[in-house]
Amino acid sequence: MIRRSIKNFIEKFTSLDKKTAVILVIGLVGIFLIGISELLPDKKTAQEKPAAVSDDPVTEDTFDYKRQVERELKELLEQIRGVGEVTVMVTIEGTTEYVYAEELNTESDKDGERASQSYENRIVMTGKNGEEKALVKQIIRPKISGVIVVCEGGGNITTNERVLRAVSTALDLPSNKICVECRK
Repeated sequence: MIRRSIKNFIEKFTSLDKKTAVILVIGLVGIFLIGISELLPDKKTAQEKPAAVSDDPVTEDTFDYKRQVERELKELLEQIRGVGEVTVMVTIEGTTEYVYAEELNTESDKDGERASQSYENRIVMTGKNGEEKALVKQIIRPKISGVIVVCEGGGNITTNERVLRAVSTALDLPSNKICVECRK
């Protein structure tokens, strides 16, 4: 049965005109190459794959800020009596924002009966070592929206309350945004 279908296909293929046969062969070769490419391993190595943090400086600054707060909070909490080993996870809302210094130019013209004014804002640029950068006026850090603390003393009510108060005070967070749990 399979032989008969292959034989029928070959007979139909040989009866086609030359132009249609060439197009059909090119199409089949293309489909074959696509199928083969799916089976071959990807040439990208682990180093070429994108990292968890992108090359975007804003995202990188946000990630660094989050890690810094977690590290400082961990160091602080480990000093509280009864806490023991601590793991801290901080959740943040938004990203780091940069406010750039601006130069405002205004012009006023009085031409007979008409008066016109124009405003122009330009970001102030500073140069250093032949490299120009925008002058940062203010850096606004992302808002911390919650904290999870897992510690050895989390099962003790007194220790749990101490940790809750310390985190709440250090980060100016309400206690309902802080979770303290006991380590396994």
